[in-house]
Amino acid sequence: MLPCPSRRRSAFTLIELLVVIAIIAILIGLLLPAVQKVREAAARMKCQSNMKQLGIGLHARHDVFGSFPMGVVWNGGGMYANPRCGWNFPLFPFIEQDNVYKLMPATAGTQQWYPWGSPEATSATGPTRVVIQTWLCPSDGGVLLNSQPWGVFSLGNYHAFFGGLNLGGMMTVSSSQRAAFGMNFGARIADITDGTSNTMVIGEYLRSRGASNDQRGMPWGDQPGYGQIYTQLSPNSRSPDLIYVGWCNSQPNSNLPCIDGDGGSNNTVASRSMHPGGVNVILGDGSVRFVSDSVDLVNVWRPLATISGGEVIPTF
Repeated sequence: MLPCPSRRRSAFTLIELLVVIAIIAILIGLLLPAVQKVREAAARMKCQSNMKQLGIGLHARHDVFGSFPMGVVWNGGGMYANPRCGWNFPLFPFIEQDNVYKLMPATAGTQQWYPWGSPEATSATGPTRVVIQTWLCPSDGGVLLNSQPWGVFSLGNYHAFFGGLNLGGMMTVSSSQRAAFGMNFGARIADITDGTSNTMVIGEYLRSRGASNDQRGMPWGDQPGYGQIYTQLSPNSRSPDLIYVGWCNSQPNSNLPCIDGDGGSNNTVASRSMHPGGVNVILGDGSVRFVSDSVDLVNVWRPLATISGGEVIPTF
């Protein structure tokens, strides 16, 4: 009987293995951008949904009180005059955060509450440290809380547009160049004579990356980057924001470039997001629009922030 021929065991050669690895790497390289695009599309939709809820909350608040919340309350009209209230917490009862609102002091109802160093801000169970999911855009990977000796405050991604291009301008802006939010001022729908569908009221901003001297994204505040955005710069501008002196932690790779401003008057920040190509904004009618980074700064972007400028705004 003839012996059976031995069978050689088949195996990949080193070259074949390298080819397979290369093909897999190419496929992963092709697939990864598509996955990232799908994730960003989902994050952008969630971001827009959150902003839609804020828009509905603004109108619900308007129905009850006859106006939007005051953008910043500085009694007497002087910069940083107490009580230094911002505009965010008056919306809590209208965005399903009534339990958080009930932890606020009675003076919060008329925006006469001074948060810095208050029991509400320093208590371990205080309302200022509650992270409001409606205020967060999932595209942004910034921190959620900022801790200071005067309290712990939650951060978020949606700030109000103020008129005047910077903080000093906001304080002296003419009535025709007012935004929906201002110093001791919250607009009525009747005040928005430019048309609610042609007026931005809230836009996106990015949260701090965690530096101790960086509170950007804190909607409880009363300064540019802390509850306020302006239209001096275009959306996602590469030019740096001007932040209150000593509180700039520049992070240009995270779309948070900044330089020190002064004690207030020249400080300004651009609307910023992690969405490729633009930012989401809430219009006065409660709708949400995506505005391109390349929007016409002078003829579209700045006029969109005024409530009664009388400008004719091209399609955007």
